[in-house]
Amino acid sequence: MCGIAGQLGRDPGDFAARVGPRLAHRGPDDAGVWQDANGCLVHRRLAILDLSPLGHQPMASTCGRWQLVFNGEIYNHAELRRRLEAEGQRFLGSGDTEVLLAWLVSRGLEGLGALRGMFAFCLYDTRERSALLARDPHGIKPLYLRSGPGGCLAFASELRALLAADGETPSLNRQALGRYLATGSVSEPDTLVAGVQRLPCGHAATWRQGRLTVQPWGALPESLVGVTGASSMTAAEAVALTRSALEDSVAAHMVSDVPVGLFLSAGLDSASLLALAPRGLHTFTIGFGTPGAGGFDESGPAARIAAHFGAHHTPLNLTADQARQWLPAFLASQDQPSIDGYNTWCVARLATEHGLKVALSGLGGDELFGGYPSFRMVPKLRRWRSLIGPAGPPAAWLLQRLPQGRRARLQRIGALLEAPASLGEAYGCFRGLFSPAETERLLAHWGLGADPAVPAVAHGGSGGGRGSGAVPGGREGVAWLEGTRYLRNQLLPDSDVMAMAAGLELRLPLVDAQLQRRLAPIPAALRLAEGKQLLARSVPELPDWFLNRPKQGFRFPFQLWLDDPASPLALRLPSTPRGIDLAPWYRRWSLMVLQHWLEAHLGLSLSSAPRP
Repeated sequence: MCGIAGQLGRDPGDFAARVGPRLAHRGPDDAGVWQDANGCLVHRRLAILDLSPLGHQPMASTCGRWQLVFNGEIYNHAELRRRLEAEGQRFLGSGDTEVLLAWLVSRGLEGLGALRGMFAFCLYDTRERSALLARDPHGIKPLYLRSGPGGCLAFASELRALLAADGETPSLNRQALGRYLATGSVSEPDTLVAGVQRLPCGHAATWRQGRLTVQPWGALPESLVGVTGASSMTAAEAVALTRSALEDSVAAHMVSDVPVGLFLSAGLDSASLLALAPRGLHTFTIGFGTPGAGGFDESGPAARIAAHFGAHHTPLNLTADQARQWLPAFLASQDQPSIDGYNTWCVARLATEHGLKVALSGLGGDELFGGYPSFRMVPKLRRWRSLIGPAGPPAAWLLQRLPQGRRARLQRIGALLEAPASLGEAYGCFRGLFSPAETERLLAHWGLGADPAVPAVAHGGSGGGRGSGAVPGGREGVAWLEGTRYLRNQLLPDSDVMAMAAGLELRLPLVDAQLQRRLAPIPAALRLAEGKQLLARSVPELPDWFLNRPKQGFRFPFQLWLDDPASPLALRLPSTPRGIDLAPWYRRWSLMVLQHWLEAHLGLSLSSAPRP
């Protein structure tokens, strides 16, 4: 786990001096720079595998032709090492970077499908002056790209590092801002900065003679949608297959030369990882000392399940005063604004304070096994919209003119009524932040209306790669939507940047392409059965008292903090037009963190535009 950056096709200048310090938090153990007259590669190292200097990056091939900077972990590096050794390759160290370098030199783009792990890298050919860049199938590890004059290319693990590469003032991507207001996150591949994009997950970029070509390098996770499961598979067979696949994934994610911890909530996902991992794991949970926050506090059950499996458990009782003290550091850690991430920031800080460099998380279990309320509610919303049929738009017109028609929920329902019946639109209604009409009003109020030359994005159509009409139906379609939108655009980016802000590698055994491929034959009716029944049955070590608890989730008491007249979260709410419902805490929070980020990174204040 590290931070990488580079500039190709121009004189390096002071690129390394500008960008390197911005990545220091991602790799406190070592720093390296390689450069010549036409390129520069920068690396910050968090040593997890092969703690010796033999893991130093940028790493050169034996012949000196290729240079590699790599962020992430290749969990099957031992298997790949054996295959390369059988072909005559020899290695000096025991880490995965040296294996990845030799593998890429030998196989190139065609070898990416054999990699199991989370990764973003750049392999630079100093002879041909060309480069191969790639991200893992889920996009767990980030990579930002910016093309410059004469076809030069700059890249970095974080947007903020890329912005530090030169003295130019960045400009706002208004289309991406509209999507943020609709969803609470910035949809891949866009960023809030014009001219900077994320390399899409599961894609590779080749750069040669100033020309950048981006292409998918293998099957993406959503390709599992529509896989015809074995209709004759029994529930018992599905449980056996799931158990075997989970054991394999947990074992792969435990590969480390330093101790591995676990972020433990009172939920089924992280508890399942605890049950399947070796005993004696160090676990971390956050509870809350705010009066009235008992409904958010799951520290008690988490401590009990940790004791059940013999874990060394460390809780944190977060008070409102502590939340206020940590808020500036959390905001400074945001690479792009998001309504999520504070929980990961807090628990990652706790883990590193206790000497951990690596921790597991149960992130991805709800998407994989159907755990969110959306699996029940989104199909219902779609059926309801279908029943209303052509009466939808008139009903929306009437709804918006009722006395309570400005309420957030009714605004989203009105948007659903105005749109054709589809699962994507129903999902946008359920998960959405501001309705399309509200988004347009906010942008107009700030004088930031979207570029008319760029097509608008429908409420239910952003961030997935398929049009709304192509989304499969029922719970299977919701799984695809949750994976390609909520997980990809919000949970994964937030988890990476907030864990790395504390210098912690976060591993996700339930977000694993090999795991998904093994579970693909299981019929959706079994895999996505309500209450994550398949996961629960696959981990019989979990006690009945734990399985019979109602689902609570890992939430922070932002509503209590923001509704308190003496709120500990001292953020400024930007100017908004009359009639925008700001009662829901998540709407206020989203605008506050957006305002802070825009001021800090783009020098932009969201104030009302002067009237013509």
